[in-house]
This record gives sequence, C-alpha cells and structure tokens, in this order.
Amino acid sequence: MAFLLATCGGLDSGFVPSVQDFDKKLTEADAYLQILIEQLKLFDDKLQNCKEDEQRKKIETLKETTNRWDSAMLPRLVS
Repeated sequence: MAFLLATCGGLDSGFVPSVQDFDKKLTEADAYLQILIEQLKLFDDKLQNCKEDEQRKKIETLKETTNRWDSAMLPRLVS
C-alpha cells in the first residue's frame, strides 16, 4: 500500500489517492502480471524446441526469474 501511495504523489506531499487512482494502479499491476504469465508460456515453448544446452540454461534462468516475480506479485494482487 505504501508503494501505491508513494507512486501517486508521495507520502510527504499530503496527497491522498482516490479510489480511481488505486484502481488504476491495480489495473496496471494486473496487466504486468499478465505479461509475466504470457512470458512464462513463451519460455516453456522455447524450452521444448531448444536443442542447445547453453541456450537452454539461459532460457531456464529467465523462466526461473520470471516465475519468482510472478510468485511474488500474485499474492499481493489477490489478497
């Protein structure tokens, strides 16, 4: 919540975000989460077709990192 307040004008400015501001930030966060989910699907597709070990390791690392972001964001949006 502090992040949302800070991005809507700062905690020190006295600005109180409206419900519309909150909804906008929530919609943006959900859109980013959807992008991460789509990216995970693309990584799965690439891994299935990847023949080179070095390239496969890079894709697996990217997938793991993306999955951590996804896992970190999802509970915050759902709760």
